[in-house]
Amino acid sequence: MNKLLVWPVAGVVLGTLLAKIHLETGITFGAGFAAWGAVMALILVLVLSAHPIGARVGAVLAGLFLAVPCFVRYGPFARALLLGLMLAPIAAAAALVLAPPLTGLRARMAYLLTYANTHPVTRRERGFDAAAFLRLILATIILGAAIAVVKAAGASGLGLLVRWLAGEIAALAVAEMITAGLPFAAAPLGLNVPPLMQSPYRSASVSEFWAKRWNLRVSEFLFRKCCFAPFARQGVAIALFVPFAISAGAHVAIAYVALGRWGISLICGAFFLVQPLLIAAERWLTVRRWRPAARHAWTLAVLTLVSPLFIEPALQAAERDWGGLDQVPGQALALLGVVIAVSSVIALASLTARPPPGPAILIMDHMGPPGEGALTRRPYLLHNENCWMVTPRLDVVAHKR
Repeated sequence: MNKLLVWPVAGVVLGTLLAKIHLETGITFGAGFAAWGAVMALILVLVLSAHPIGARVGAVLAGLFLAVPCFVRYGPFARALLLGLMLAPIAAAAALVLAPPLTGLRARMAYLLTYANTHPVTRRERGFDAAAFLRLILATIILGAAIAVVKAAGASGLGLLVRWLAGEIAALAVAEMITAGLPFAAAPLGLNVPPLMQSPYRSASVSEFWAKRWNLRVSEFLFRKCCFAPFARQGVAIALFVPFAISAGAHVAIAYVALGRWGISLICGAFFLVQPLLIAAERWLTVRRWRPAARHAWTLAVLTLVSPLFIEPALQAAERDWGGLDQVPGQALALLGVVIAVSSVIALASLTARPPPGPAILIMDHMGPPGEGALTRRPYLLHNENCWMVTPRLDVVAHKR
């Protein structure tokens, strides 16, 4: 795995060097967005190609395109947003570089869309998800109210505390919009799609927040597959620290591209570096044995305490472009449209990973020697002969459902 990581790392290094080139005029945000669309199309062709070298070349090219937002002649929030979008193709390329051998386009698409085959796409009845729609609307209203409070709050004293609290509420509202957006978009297609978020405000511990509720695609790939599992042999503390350190570095880069100041960018990275300390503290305090209400209160309290490290840089990047209070409804509705659009694209792409109709076979990881009992860890649903789900172990036990 270490050797294969050379490809995406080389792309990031080359992109960093390219970003140091000074352009006299810069490029427009539209041109930057078009560049993102072009690299996404190119990367998809390369990483989904049959030859393994395609994903490796794609990882290098995706890393090069990380420099594009540095040349955009627009506000900081737009540059940060574009850099965030540019991380998607390199993440996809890196995932397939590190993936086991996969045969066929459908298998590679399924691997990406099911979080390395850990969260399968399943069928459901087609329909309108009213509950998800109501959650979307409510979260959008809360987001608009939180943005209005941020705009009205002062930047010192009590006003600063109100600003940070409202900013945290806005972030959780966006997460809830993403939580509801994907099932809302997938329901008319008759699919249950692996979630991007899982209502982070409901977390009963800091570890649950990061492992099971916040940005699950990154959690499954960066935390478990690339960092925690390989470094677990060196100790749990190191395995826990490494993914947060990588995340800190990525967010420092995003903040610097947006704001152009190292001080506030390093503060943003510090938010992620304190997370292992919070997780260690809750283990020492045996928070998991507390009552549910107490665990929930602990999680919200400690995350609220450290959230200004992340919220303030995000607000400084966003507030330069968002205008006055009269623009709040339009901004909240625009973000709602973006969430629905992105969710719809993911849901449509997930059609390639859906199981075909017919009797299913349940394949489960075999955790003992061949021939012994079916000691299982994680189920995989396979259907008929269309066996595109790849098990991480060679020894499997099959059962008819």
